[in-house]
Amino acid sequence: LYGVNIHMNTFNIASNLWIVKDCFDPDTMIWLNDIKTNMDNRFSVSRPHLRLLLDDGKDHQRLQQLGLDLLPGLNKLTNYNLNFMVSKFWLDLPGFGCQVHHDAPDIIVTLQVYIDNDGDTVGAEFLHVNPSIQIPIEPNCGYLNLNTDLKEHQVISSSGTRTSVVFQYNVIDN
Repeated sequence: LYGVNIHMNTFNIASNLWIVKDCFDPDTMIWLNDIKTNMDNRFSVSRPHLRLLLDDGKDHQRLQQLGLDLLPGLNKLTNYNLNFMVSKFWLDLPGFGCQVHHDAPDIIVTLQVYIDNDGDTVGAEFLHVNPSIQIPIEPNCGYLNLNTDLKEHQVISSSGTRTSVVFQYNVIDN
């Protein structure tokens, strides 16, 4: 029913970093947009504060399947034999920001796709290049970070809200 757009566009913008566009088909985007208003869903405060994380439930389980469905394309793009770790649906509230950090070393790929934004919100800013790279927030677009070089990145605090989905993968040991 829901799915990945097999024609997802990727644009390499720096070493091990891609902009992704048109990640999901229109029906999937409608479903993802509706997650935050579905009264059957529950959210928990996540780290850092002002970020809400979708709790386990029907939509959460569908999101995990979506993460699995992405594997063939991500394996091809990265030339790694990836293993799905987790999918997350984040609702970032006004004032949310995330200080400079890198993803944990066991996370080899992070794919974050923005669903929507209201107001003055910004995407992740990658600091491993000069000048830094600010990922634009556009619906059904985002970034893919191949984390083999532990790129530092951050999110500057803003007054708006944004929703996104995040998929994380590690490498299967052979």
